[in-house]
Amino acid sequence: MVGTPLTGRSRELRAVDRLLAGASGGTGGALVLRGEPGIGKTALLSYAERAATRMRVLQVIGVETEVELPFAALHQLLLPVLDRLQALPPLPAAALRGAFGMEEATTRDRFLIGLATSSLLTMLAAETPVLCLIDNLEWLDLPSVDALLFAARKSHDHPVAILISTREVPRSVANAGIPELALSRLKPADAAELLREHAPSLTSEVRDRILKDALGNPLALAELAKATRAEDLPRHPAETLPLTDRLIETFHHHARALPEATQALLLVLAADDTGDIELAVRAVHQLGVQAELQDLKHAEAAGLLTLDNHKAEFCHPLIRSAVYQSAAHGRRLETHHALAEALAGDTTERRTWHLAASATGPREDIALAMERVAEKARSRVGYAAAVSAYIRAAELSPSHAARVRRLSSAAEAAIEAGQLRNAGVLADQASALTTDVQALAGLARIRSAVEFEQGSPATAGRILTEGAKLIETSDPGTAALMLAAAIRNASFASDPVLARDAAADLNRLPLPRNPMFGALSSLADILGGDYTAATGLNDKLQALPTDRPQERLLAASLALVAADDARAHDLATSVVTQARERGMIGLLPGALAIQAQADLLRDRHPQALIAATEGHRISRDLDQPHRTAHLGALIAWLSAVQGDEERCTALAARAIAYGDHHGVATTPALATWALGVLDLTLGHYDSAVEHLQNLQSGTPSHPVIAMYAAVDLMEASARAGATKTLPDLLTWTDVIARPWASAIAARCRALTTPGPEAAAHYETALKHHAAADQPFQQARTQLLYAEWLARHDRVPEATPHLQAAHKTFTALAAHPWTTRTETQLRST
Repeated sequence: MVGTPLTGRSRELRAVDRLLAGASGGTGGALVLRGEPGIGKTALLSYAERAATRMRVLQVIGVETEVELPFAALHQLLLPVLDRLQALPPLPAAALRGAFGMEEATTRDRFLIGLATSSLLTMLAAETPVLCLIDNLEWLDLPSVDALLFAARKSHDHPVAILISTREVPRSVANAGIPELALSRLKPADAAELLREHAPSLTSEVRDRILKDALGNPLALAELAKATRAEDLPRHPAETLPLTDRLIETFHHHARALPEATQALLLVLAADDTGDIELAVRAVHQLGVQAELQDLKHAEAAGLLTLDNHKAEFCHPLIRSAVYQSAAHGRRLETHHALAEALAGDTTERRTWHLAASATGPREDIALAMERVAEKARSRVGYAAAVSAYIRAAELSPSHAARVRRLSSAAEAAIEAGQLRNAGVLADQASALTTDVQALAGLARIRSAVEFEQGSPATAGRILTEGAKLIETSDPGTAALMLAAAIRNASFASDPVLARDAAADLNRLPLPRNPMFGALSSLADILGGDYTAATGLNDKLQALPTDRPQERLLAASLALVAADDARAHDLATSVVTQARERGMIGLLPGALAIQAQADLLRDRHPQALIAATEGHRISRDLDQPHRTAHLGALIAWLSAVQGDEERCTALAARAIAYGDHHGVATTPALATWALGVLDLTLGHYDSAVEHLQNLQSGTPSHPVIAMYAAVDLMEASARAGATKTLPDLLTWTDVIARPWASAIAARCRALTTPGPEAAAHYETALKHHAAADQPFQQARTQLLYAEWLARHDRVPEATPHLQAAHKTFTALAAHPWTTRTETQLRST
């Protein structure tokens, strides 16, 4: 430890010391300090900075006014080392320069920017261990947070220490697995000791009052100790006044005692928060107050500011909040207007934001400028910033039509940013302001997207069908897209009535016939139990439009129905790539889910697990419970094959509970399939039959998943000593006419064929498998055939099949299947 230890923080100091010692020794790491304002997080970061005497220190302090500016925080952190970008490979170097506006952006892939950040820190750490101090994480822009979390996850392999402070740990940070240390309020004895250190001569009356009001908050103790008389303390009872408000009142007490010019400068600095003293002086002059740099010395002497190289920095974020919030509303408006005037000629968004903050009523000129700010932010992947700018533009719009348009744009950007609840609120606000059918139809698409992710897919589908009716004559093309999405929603809900009605509406539209209509009508028929409708579905898919991401996701979903897993994978992967490049994070979980499902069906289990796990994490971060449950069911299936009973059952139970509560059919059906596969894997055949039989005729049920799972039901039934025939399965496999489906059909015929004739079916299955490239299914056929051969005294023929199956099961980490094959090998 260096300097004077912080009172009552020995545990926290030891944790910081361990982090620094690890990085100095070559093993990095990250640590999150969590606690309420004033609890001592910044003090611990300052301690770390003093202790890191042999480390390169980079630091960033989050500020409210920059939370919507993409990569502003990352730029502040890396500013001292940007001259080292030239040492990075061209692609990551260009990614960072583009993110920081140093050159035209050639990519918007936030994952690449995270990798570039990690690479830069690693390169620096090869010379000297690096310490990154990140204060006020809650006020960092989201793109910067993503990049820093990526670097934090990679820090363990290099001498890089990352210390983060935040009031509340965001879900993205919690899911990143970074250790967290919660700072509690000081114990009474420690609080009393800290108060004695700051003000040893206080009377007992004042001391008791401060201890009561501070509630163990170190910053409150230190600040309240400066008021040495009882009448100087805040008058609000501790029982009704939140701690943050008490601190703001305390800080305001110190600020209002300063000269007028100093107070004016403080308010300008708080309103702009760039620390630009020259700008602050110009703005104060616009207010008619004569002030100079020297006037800020009073604030520095009062412990409110630090001054360095014509930059001013508040000693604590709460000081800035206190100065700004304690000012009268009219005074704040005047200050923002003065800042806008002082920034005349500035081409950045700062002046527009200050103009917007100074407006007292509708102003179309400022609203239009704010709309341009929003569009620019959107083009730079700053969707959260775009939402705020669109909302402010809407507030300043004189006409209902302009306000509706801008609120709609805000809602669309919110969807792209993954802010689903906000998108729904904005869409509702806009809907209440208009009767324009085109606008209402567009808002219906937004409300449906929110409902799909957080409510009921069936309800989301009906929102779309109702919205499509509004524009079926004026804009049939958009109506067709809405009805297509409604049919897809009906698939998730396994709602054949909704699917049939939407398909009928689609076919009535005054549009030329196209492959989409036919493909979706086929899906509606399949949902109604007509598996022959899959005939020709693949041909229809080849001609589907795929220009837009949503069109590609729809085509990918239909490709899964047609058992064209390769096409589904390619389409979903293209959306994943585009979503990453453009920062459209809201699309990622859905695209990753289809990608994972296609990999699962292609027996690429490791790749499927990677995609599903990433999608699961992102969907939790974005509060997309539907996607979270569905991706959890996919992970449950993959866990079943590996024999991970605990993980499979836990995820499946959550998926089934969610699906039952929200009317989602695909998710609980997928989870039930996972439970059936788990029992089949573990040799619990009767239980497997029970789970898998429910998919065919019970609840939950989904016709497409039922067909995929029917193969496992056939095997489970055979191993349980029962014979089951599934004509629907054979109809479906015949109709889709794919090598893997033909292989599966032949295997099922072998399982239900008595006597030596079964061998011919197994041989047919293996021939089709050779052309299908589905290693897991092929290995299962080899195992079943080998077991049949052994039972019929043809052991020498069984051995090559068992050896091949064993190799495949081992590669896929299908441990129980590997064990079963080893047992059979030993017995032969």
